[in-house]
Amino acid sequence: MADSPLIARIKENAARDNITLTSLPFLNDALQSIENISLPLTTNLDFSNATRIDTHTHPVPSWFRALQPNAAGRETPSWDISSHLQFMASKSIKHSILSISTPQANAFPGDRSKTLALARLLNEFCAALVKTYPEWFSFLAVTALPYVQESIGEVRYATEKLGAVGVVVLTNHEGLYPGDEKFRPFWEALQARSSDREIIFIHPTDPVIRVDGKLIDSKPSPFRSGLGEFYFETARAISSITALRTIHEFPKLHWRISHGAGAFPDIQDRFLLGFPKDAEEARKIYAKRFWYDSAGPVYPRQIKGLLAHDVPVSQLVFGTDYPYGIGFWDVNTNIASLSDADFLSEDKKHDVFYRNAQELWKGKIKGL
Repeated sequence: MADSPLIARIKENAARDNITLTSLPFLNDALQSIENISLPLTTNLDFSNATRIDTHTHPVPSWFRALQPNAAGRETPSWDISSHLQFMASKSIKHSILSISTPQANAFPGDRSKTLALARLLNEFCAALVKTYPEWFSFLAVTALPYVQESIGEVRYATEKLGAVGVVVLTNHEGLYPGDEKFRPFWEALQARSSDREIIFIHPTDPVIRVDGKLIDSKPSPFRSGLGEFYFETARAISSITALRTIHEFPKLHWRISHGAGAFPDIQDRFLLGFPKDAEEARKIYAKRFWYDSAGPVYPRQIKGLLAHDVPVSQLVFGTDYPYGIGFWDVNTNIASLSDADFLSEDKKHDVFYRNAQELWKGKIKGL
């Protein structure tokens, strides 16, 4: 049977970019899922009163879930578009910005061919989903890091051809943190783009170290990563791009930080003692070009750590971590903790739920 025009295009573009899709044993399932997601569902859901932008939410293709059945020590959640839309309507979410969660394209450590192929399929899946439901979804491009030149090409393809509105990276890619010197050409390429800002979402993953050429789990505690290690990973990533001056040298980059910056606010003052020449400017950047989401039990207590470091409310955005957060925390309580925060005015809450994300993605997402 001949390929549909959509599948033929995906294969042709991958071949042009020297990406071997056939290196993935689940290729046919992935292509079929992309075909299926391109067929719109009929829905009678009411979004007329929806006023929120969810900046931290994840699609989970069935073949990706089968590839990675566990995430952060828990069973990877099932996902489908109908359930996602129902969730959005029930939580007054007008628009969701999608990103692929851990391990993204790093499911095959050390295998360049499969990493490139997986990054491409994940981006094609998200693009097909957004094209089918543009009113409700946008997406962030997956990279092929730690393969830098290939990632530059993949992000260019995902943003210029597929319509991605930013980039999502992990706190580490095969043990390399985002400030690593090896990644410098990647940030240079984003800085050189013609837009006035580039948005990079940093999402946590499990820590690993390289020993004798092999990657080894370096999580020090026996607890699953979602209970704390992800917060420490977020702190390591922010520390990395600060210490290696990534945040200073690439002023066009805006950093979307998950889970209210994790553990970083607690260590910020102590960490910056090591960088006295950059500390004052780093604090200004944290308060101007960093944007922190509410996914997880961030409100009403954890968020005060950021506010105490003079991060203005203008840098706070809303996120649910759907569907990964479902069953981990009470999503209704989590949202209510922001809605009921007595230290924020109603106008400031609307900023967090909507206007701040609207400002961040201004000119990149139509209709916000």
